[in-house]
Amino acid sequence: MSRLLALALCLLCLTASVAPVPPPGPSPGGCVLRIATGADVSGGVRERALEAVWNRHPGRPRACFVAISSVADEQRSAMIAAAQARAGHYDVFNLDIQWIPEFAEAGFLRPVDTVMHGETNDFLSQVWAAGGWNGVRYAVPINTDVGLLYRRDDVREPSDWRDMIVLATARRSGATRTDLGLTGQFASYEGLTVNALEAIWANGGDVVDATGRVVIAEKEGVAAVRRLIEAVNTGVISGETLGGKEADSLSTFREGRALFLRHWPSAHEVLSGERGSGGIGFAAAPLPWQGVLGGQYLAVSRHSPRRDLAQRLVAALTGREAAVLLYQCGGFAPARVSALYAQERADCDGPASAPSSSGTPSASPSSTSSSSPSGAGPGATAEPEAESVPPDTLLRALTQARPRPSTPYYSQFSRVFRTEVHHLLSCWALGRTGCQEAKAFTAGLAPKLRKALAGG
Repeated sequence: MSRLLALALCLLCLTASVAPVPPPGPSPGGCVLRIATGADVSGGVRERALEAVWNRHPGRPRACFVAISSVADEQRSAMIAAAQARAGHYDVFNLDIQWIPEFAEAGFLRPVDTVMHGETNDFLSQVWAAGGWNGVRYAVPINTDVGLLYRRDDVREPSDWRDMIVLATARRSGATRTDLGLTGQFASYEGLTVNALEAIWANGGDVVDATGRVVIAEKEGVAAVRRLIEAVNTGVISGETLGGKEADSLSTFREGRALFLRHWPSAHEVLSGERGSGGIGFAAAPLPWQGVLGGQYLAVSRHSPRRDLAQRLVAALTGREAAVLLYQCGGFAPARVSALYAQERADCDGPASAPSSSGTPSASPSSTSSSSPSGAGPGATAEPEAESVPPDTLLRALTQARPRPSTPYYSQFSRVFRTEVHHLLSCWALGRTGCQEAKAFTAGLAPKLRKALAGG
């Protein structure tokens, strides 16, 4: 009975939070299978992968990505509206990792036919596990993601959060002054949820534990929030960065105005591609604390009229060949370990159709959420000499990463968390009077998060 009640509440919440959307227009190029996705920032790499592993094979019905939006919340809403319509507009959803429980609990997805996926032990364990919900496999990763700490190449790698603050403070007051200590994704959107979670974990605290219990108001959480406030209060994280998203933070670092940058592996493509033309000298390493596990997953729509074909398409796009191409040609962190260390070289200049436009399928066969930065995505601006993150660096970062809270009500949780955190940090950054101290803030935040996680 409690499970049925939870499902009813989830469906009620979904219905109230999305608006009906019209079905997509007719598919050009004879596309039969449709993959709903975010706006393509890969420079056509995903379309190239789809051509290589599916559309070039004779006898297969043509597949295409259908770009919905470049805004994560809009992508989610449009996909939910399409799923609720039960009309089979899309055969496959390309979901951000944190949406899987919501879509699965609402009955929008068909369980994965794991027999089609070969050796699943090639996937990193926590990456593979994130595609399941309540013991059922609903999604398979097309790529994974995790934050890295980029630094100016004239500063050493910090050992932890405190060490980073010491290095940043010294540089801001030294002869070789750098305006900002740390820049990242601190605007009030999903990026702040990710960055704030990582900062709290870095300082020994937690927000929601492995059992789903809200623990932010416990002493470790209070201490961690206090250190985050101190970083803002001292200007190591400046008020300027509190309006920044992926593209903004990358630009700040590229201009030499920040000592450290928290960003995704895709930034490595951009920064390394500019080295030969006067770009900034940099180094990249795993975060010296746990990072948030990101990535996109393919899931078959429960209402697809082509379910078996959709299962085969998901298996093809999440296989080793596609993973190698996405990593080597676009910098996408592969979910398959073997793709990281592949000896073969992918054909990065192979044919690919033009990327999809918003709401319209491409002639052949993507998410600017926390995992794919708009204007800084794989292949976006990199020169020919651009390099992907070295395999060992990426593997170490992924191995220590952990997922965001796994819940059908993640969107409510994230909205409450990032809104409250942004208000707190903005108050301290502006030097206002009456800003909440960490203990009062966490005490007030905890019941709001509990309500959000209950679907309220």
